[in-house]
Amino acid sequence: MSEIKSVIVWGDSILKGIISSEDLTQIRPSEINALQMAGEKLAIEINNKSIYGAHIIKLQSTQTKNLNKGLTADIALIESGTNDCDYEWNDVCTKPFSEITQKVPLADFKHIASEMVDTSRENKITPVLVTAPDLAIPYWKEYITRGLDKEKIAQFIGHDPYVLLRNQEEYMEALRQIAKEKNVQLIDMRVEFRKTSDPMSLMCKDGVHPNIEGHKLMADVFVKLLPEIKKEF
Repeated sequence: MSEIKSVIVWGDSILKGIISSEDLTQIRPSEINALQMAGEKLAIEINNKSIYGAHIIKLQSTQTKNLNKGLTADIALIESGTNDCDYEWNDVCTKPFSEITQKVPLADFKHIASEMVDTSRENKITPVLVTAPDLAIPYWKEYITRGLDKEKIAQFIGHDPYVLLRNQEEYMEALRQIAKEKNVQLIDMRVEFRKTSDPMSLMCKDGVHPNIEGHKLMADVFVKLLPEIKKEF
């Protein structure tokens, strides 16, 4: 059994356990999620501070607030990038394309994620970076265009929705680069989903959140890999 007894989590809605209904009328917390399942199986305390819709700037602010309140843990899971690489789609439909930028530019994302790693270590918490599953583009394309100007969005992405997946991959690769540059342990959940026969079947119809089966897979990954994490302090 791992010597790890406690985990704090700074992530977005993927690790918070948000799922969508089949008809996309509801976005809600799942009754069970990967971290709950893994925590129970490993008898590890999970303090999940993940936030729906959060990008890395919000997560860094949350980290600061949590640490200032004296919260601590053996390890910190840091997961972000999917919201950061995204756009405000209503702006895409109403503003000149030249004014549209990703919510957090890639360089800023990498810098802040790196700072969160450093801050964890300064507080004697072992940082562990976590990547997100691939966007399920056929679902995601339909989700982001609901009620908006589909043709305008198609023009913006050059009629190639998979550019959004490539954007997300750049942010996940930034996490891998930080892991390599700073000798940070990494749980590459993206790769684990790709190992399955049908990764898209593990995603909700919004194309971004893992469904219940996806959470079961993530739980299995955490159960396997968390005990292998080496505490730095």
